[in-house]
Amino acid sequence: MPRIKQIPEDFIVKEIFEKQQGISKGEKGFYVWFTLRKKNWDLFRALKILSKKLGVSIKRFGYAGVKDKRAVTYQKISVWNVPVDRLRGLKIRDIGLSDFEICRERINLGDLKGNRFEITIRDIDDKERDRIEKNLETVKKQGFVNYFGSQRFGMRNNTHLVGKAVLKNNLKEAVWIYLTKDGEEKEGTRKFRENLRKTKDFSSALKECPKNMKNEIVLMNHLIKKPNDYAGALRKLPKKFRRMFVHAYQSYLWNEIAKKSDEKTLPLIGFRTDLNKYKSKRLIEKIIAKEGISAKDFLLKSMPELSSEGAERERIVFPEGLEWEFRKDELNQGKTKCSLEFSIPKGSYATVLLEELFK
Repeated sequence: MPRIKQIPEDFIVKEIFEKQQGISKGEKGFYVWFTLRKKNWDLFRALKILSKKLGVSIKRFGYAGVKDKRAVTYQKISVWNVPVDRLRGLKIRDIGLSDFEICRERINLGDLKGNRFEITIRDIDDKERDRIEKNLETVKKQGFVNYFGSQRFGMRNNTHLVGKAVLKNNLKEAVWIYLTKDGEEKEGTRKFRENLRKTKDFSSALKECPKNMKNEIVLMNHLIKKPNDYAGALRKLPKKFRRMFVHAYQSYLWNEIAKKSDEKTLPLIGFRTDLNKYKSKRLIEKIIAKEGISAKDFLLKSMPELSSEGAERERIVFPEGLEWEFRKDELNQGKTKCSLEFSIPKGSYATVLLEELFK
């Protein structure tokens, strides 16, 4: 079976940055922009280390997108009111800072055009090579369906389920799904979720909850103090994090629609979505009716701050500059590796393209 990410260097991501500023030499600014190179680091853990080393709040940092952990990634970061010399002097294993600029604005989510990937697929036999090469040719000519990747739904494949419960104003169910649905986690974490699911005892669960599970701890502490205040418990979580649940459910719906529709552009359902403009109207209505929701549900009365008006997403995406080469795999005896490069727009997933190659 072909392998990806056998080593972090097999998956290299470089942002195609879009946000531009005209800055004259010597102009004073409030932000420093820099390129963050990291290998096998989670972005938030990396920013936490940077903030600790600099002695500043992590809230000072801005970024345009979240990148894979098991990879080598290059991305633009901004930090407010920190001298360049302090940034340049930082020494952290597998983290590098470069390309410093003094700027007037913060970098925010979405301030990028896309991402450039350099990916190595390893452990390929002759039969698999033929299949991968054939699929590469197809993707180059026809593109691929722009599905949201599994990362969108979390390690436990649960973020969209939490989002749906929030939309249905079943906040108790939302909290319990988040706390107890298990997945690919460490044994201690799975045991914690299993016991809580059985006992429904927050006080006991808190004692065995791994200390790094900050969100779970916040939720349980609130519910111990205020039983049944599930809205209050959820509001203890950062608003950006809670919005992720609703966005994940929108993404789930979009994937379900895209599986059955061949329409060029499809809606990310929200309270302003007008289904009359789509040829797939009846199909979409059938899918959301089966889910037991309507577009109006995205105007949340219980948590108006999480309301979403909706958007649109292209169904097919064409990777730019898609090139590949097969060579001997130095890490797997007798096997072949495929090195490929391509660019895709922000919001599209390289992992989805790779899945197409293995079909």
